[in-house]
Amino acid sequence: MQRIPQVSLDQAAAAAKPILENIQKKYKRVPNIFASVANSPAALKTLAGMFAALDEGALAGKAHEAIALRVGEMHGCRYCTAAHTAKGKMAGWTEAETITLRQGKAQDRKLQALLDLSVSMVQNRGQVTDAEIKTARDAGATDGELLEALAIVVLNTFTNYVNALVQTEVDFPAAPALK
Repeated sequence: MQRIPQVSLDQAAAAAKPILENIQKKYKRVPNIFASVANSPAALKTLAGMFAALDEGALAGKAHEAIALRVGEMHGCRYCTAAHTAKGKMAGWTEAETITLRQGKAQDRKLQALLDLSVSMVQNRGQVTDAEIKTARDAGATDGELLEALAIVVLNTFTNYVNALVQTEVDFPAAPALK
């Protein structure tokens, strides 16, 4: 059972309502995480703003979903692994690829370097080494992409923690079990 209730569009505060309406347009519904975060219009604005900004970034789409899948798995977030499995498939990953990405494995050298860097960011609270930065750059990551990977890690840590706090009811198909 959720610890913090969901806010319906009809019940939403004036500051949250237009944000929820935009989310509903994008997803054809208001996913439970957004309905719960709507208890705080400021937190909802932050969450929606981060998603919107990163949807226009250099790592938007498959790379973003790959990092989100790995971070969600690291934090044990059932909601986010389910949501990003669905979004990852919409971005072009197969279900089997979403599983390997959750395990931290990518076929592409640059994406692998970004996944490894993201894992290190989570494990070391952002304190990555010069060697890890060099590895990512040598694999083709730009400085902008390094910063964007950090932003994706931060966004997904936020959503993972929201779901841990709220105990958000998963409203996406469950992510497959890891092998």
